[in-house]
Amino acid sequence: MRKLATTAEVEATIGKPSSMVMLKTTDTLDDGCRSVLAHARLAGFGFRDGDGISRTTFVGDVRVDSPTRLSFDAPASPSPPAGSGASMVFLLPGVGETLRLNGFVGNAEGGRVAVDVAESWVHCARCVLRSKLWSETPRAVAAPRSMRAFLSSATFAVVSTWDADGHGDTSPKGDPPGFIRVLDDDTVAIPDRRGNKRADTFRNLVSCDDISLAALIPGVDEVLHLSGAAYATDDAALLSTMAVKDKPPHAALVIRVERAEINRNHAVSESGMWDRSADPSDAPDLMKVAAAHLARNSGTATRMLAKGFAASPKLARRAIDASYRKELRDEGY
Repeated sequence: MRKLATTAEVEATIGKPSSMVMLKTTDTLDDGCRSVLAHARLAGFGFRDGDGISRTTFVGDVRVDSPTRLSFDAPASPSPPAGSGASMVFLLPGVGETLRLNGFVGNAEGGRVAVDVAESWVHCARCVLRSKLWSETPRAVAAPRSMRAFLSSATFAVVSTWDADGHGDTSPKGDPPGFIRVLDDDTVAIPDRRGNKRADTFRNLVSCDDISLAALIPGVDEVLHLSGAAYATDDAALLSTMAVKDKPPHAALVIRVERAEINRNHAVSESGMWDRSADPSDAPDLMKVAAAHLARNSGTATRMLAKGFAASPKLARRAIDASYRKELRDEGY
């Protein structure tokens, strides 16, 4: 299969992100970020352990320690060394958008991991909407014990990658059950559908093929963790097998699996994320958070637009949700 081996090939396939997308970032845990963290029940966490092995898992009980540092209970897997790259994705019950964060491990002592923030931004809702993570009632089922069986039911995952300098990124992925395709005993593939064109995962793979992921089945407290080496491809034959209503994705991740295990995740089980009694209207509107970041970072014209979004959140939300529905219909959903 053809590999996307350069940044130019990635951009030719995925496109380049708009300036507005790149300006929706912050390097501090401002009021918007703090509100998101206060409501988030669970976060995907990507890191490298002391042996340099890429790992992804889910953590909970995230606390803000300062405007540039947060901390949480250390995961059951080996702790990350101080100074190493770290990345996170925060999930809010009933909310499509996620908050992503990249930074570095401050320390991992006393059963807690501290992460110092380098950048954080709001991620669009399309992958969560594709997965129906919040819109379908979870089934009370036992976790499959084999990787193939687990992946046939998984609808959501977080994927961690690294650049040549050790900076990490963790990205959410979601689609109908079985979207992580098993190609053979050692290889899986994940479709990459239209998004904000940041393509952090693909850009990282150009310089470093390390990858890890943690996959979820709605209603199940066990998590599939796997890691290995990966590349991005636009191979038409593979993409055709991932089509939705004859509309294939524009690219895919191909992962050569080196390690895989299914474990009960205490953060998932204790978060209550499968409890559908939570009222998402109590959560902050992440697009309002994104608009505030954009207003702070951009020029006059864009700042005025962003302030208008922030001032009329209900109107902005209706427009954004309508855009999501159109984009998903165009993809075949």
